[in-house]
Amino acid sequence: MAMTVQRVSFLDFPWVLDYILATRFNCSLKQIRHAVCSIVLTLRTILSAAVELGILVSQDADTIDGAISAKPFIDNMIHVITECLQNFPLCLDSEFFHSFLEPLPSHLRFLCGNFHPLTHMKFEDSAKEKAFEAQTKAITQALSELPSQCSNLELYMSSQEPVLKQIQLIKEHLRAPLWMLMHDFRSLHGEEKMLVEDVREAVRVVTELQARETRECPVWPQVMGETLLLLLPLWKLSALAVAKGQDAFMRMVAAPPLDANLGAQRLLQRLIEVLLQDKADFLDIALWFATEPSSAALLSSGEAVEFLLPEAANDEEFSQFRKDGLMRVQENIPLLQNHIIRLPKHLRAMISAHWRKVVDEVHHYLQLYLRVIEAFNEVQKEVRTFVHNHLFIEVTLGLPLMTWLAPDSSRPPLCASWHRTLPALAA
Repeated sequence: MAMTVQRVSFLDFPWVLDYILATRFNCSLKQIRHAVCSIVLTLRTILSAAVELGILVSQDADTIDGAISAKPFIDNMIHVITECLQNFPLCLDSEFFHSFLEPLPSHLRFLCGNFHPLTHMKFEDSAKEKAFEAQTKAITQALSELPSQCSNLELYMSSQEPVLKQIQLIKEHLRAPLWMLMHDFRSLHGEEKMLVEDVREAVRVVTELQARETRECPVWPQVMGETLLLLLPLWKLSALAVAKGQDAFMRMVAAPPLDANLGAQRLLQRLIEVLLQDKADFLDIALWFATEPSSAALLSSGEAVEFLLPEAANDEEFSQFRKDGLMRVQENIPLLQNHIIRLPKHLRAMISAHWRKVVDEVHHYLQLYLRVIEAFNEVQKEVRTFVHNHLFIEVTLGLPLMTWLAPDSSRPPLCASWHRTLPALAA
């Protein structure tokens, strides 16, 4: 009987892996888990009582024997217990136990050392003295229970060390590629932010050039910048088509359900060439879209996106482009065409130079994008194989959303932004 494939976003996988491991191994670790829970409950008892002691000391103005000066001891106890109770994995492993259990004796000595001065404190108010004694009694009882609880945990750990090491080995094997891929995602995020800054700078410079020429403050450079960022999904799909092989891609679009004829296929190939050619001039790209808008719809179709993206990828960026982005590009292009064709030759050359630099940055961004996609495909395959062989389940990592630019539908189509970052382009 075929196993059900679980699709998990790459960003969620560390938590899902913990859940899978817990489901598989927690029954074997029942005694250990109970021992840990006992220690945790005891520490929480001490923490709760220490917090109450801190409140009593802070609120009382009529104390003797240096009660106020004891506040740092209480704060020390609260701090060390809080540190002990952080970062519990869903499925306990060997690394956690060593980091949790080994420091406990020194933590216990620290708690006793800070608690001892509190036992000599006295309050003149009898009600507060009674409340204080109740809390110190609770802490004394809890501290007396911790040594035996730690010994029990150590005993159970020794008996279950092979299981704990197996869990640890599984986590360590999967951790390195996941961390590297996470680093790649952060790099891509940073590159996208730099690209937006490059667009913003181009908008500023072109606006100044046009203003010096016409003595007016033009709007079209802002629209130009917005249009370039709107086209990022098409640039990504073009790069993916080349990386995957244009012959295979053309065979896909020629087959049902797209049934693209030879003319449509040639225009699609030309669109990919226009977007990816070296030293591309974005003014020429805008004019090309003015004469041939249909190939963009074919390249961004659901079938094309599914073919080009990795299995189980988040395609929200591209579906949003089909839904709204492409329409906005088509609304912007006539306005841009009207301004571009009227530019004086010397001014157009200067403006083209600035946008050419931005397109070069887009191509640099696409190289990193493709490297991240390639790395993800390798990690997806490795995780699927390893989890199948060691945990006997089928898991497919899903590629998360690969853009950090978000739609903004609250503004008019022409003069505003598809992206949150765009309204400040002309600032």
